[in-house]
Amino acid sequence: MAVLRAILNVGPVCLGRPMALSKRDWATISGVALIVGPVEFAVASLIEGALIPGYGLVTHWVSDLGAPPNTAPHFAPGTDLWWVFTATLILMSVLVFVGLVGLKPLLWGSVLGKAVVVLVAIVALGAIGVGVWNEVDALTLHSISALIAFGTGWIALVLFGIDTRKDPRWGKGWSTLSILGGLVSLGALILYIVPTFVGRANVPGWVAAVYPGGSERAILVPLILWLIALGFHLVRGSHEAARLPIPEPNTA
Repeated sequence: MAVLRAILNVGPVCLGRPMALSKRDWATISGVALIVGPVEFAVASLIEGALIPGYGLVTHWVSDLGAPPNTAPHFAPGTDLWWVFTATLILMSVLVFVGLVGLKPLLWGSVLGKAVVVLVAIVALGAIGVGVWNEVDALTLHSISALIAFGTGWIALVLFGIDTRKDPRWGKGWSTLSILGGLVSLGALILYIVPTFVGRANVPGWVAAVYPGGSERAILVPLILWLIALGFHLVRGSHEAARLPIPEPNTA
C-alpha cells in the first residue's frame, strides 16, 4: 500500500512543487522510477516476444526484439513492433538515471558506494546504446553497448553487497543477495561470451542449450530484480520518514 500511495503521489508532487522538491520527495520519485522502468521493459519484452512467430526466450537474443524486419538468417525475422523494444529500453534507462538521484545520498559516502552509482550509470548508458543501435543496422556499436551493460552490471551488484554489509540502513539480506545476484550474472555472462567467440558447436551441450537467450536473460534478471528492490526500498524509506514526528524548534 505504501508503494501504491507513493506512485499516486508522484504526479502531484512534481506538478505542485517543481522547484521545491525535498530529499524525501526525490527518494519517492526515484524509487517509483526504479520500479516502473524495469517492470515496463520486462512486460513489454514478454508481450512483444509472444507476438513474434517462432521467437523463443532461450533460443533468441533479447535484442532480436529490436530487429527491424529483415531477411538475415542470424536474426529473428523482426516485426513492425521492433520500436517497442527500443522505446521501452531507453525509457527504462532514463528512469534508472532518475533513480540514481535518490540512491546517491545513500551510497555516495563511501568509495565503493560512489563506484556503484557510476557503474549503474554506465549500465544505463550501455542500455541506451543497445536501443539506439539495433543489431541489424549497427551491429558493432550495438554489441559494444551490450558488452558495456553486461560487463558492468554484475560488478555493481557485488560492490553494492560489499559496501552495505555493515551499513545499518540496509538489512543483512541486501548484502548477501546482491553479491549472489552479481555472481549469478557473472556466471551467465561467461556462458554467454564463450559460445559467442568460440562457436556454439565448440561448447558443452548444456551450455549450447541455454545459448543465447537463456544465458543472456540470466545476466539481466538479477540486475532487473535488484533495481526493482532498490526502488521499493527508497519508497518505503521515504514513506516511513514521512510518518516521523517533526521535531519541535528549540526556543531555549
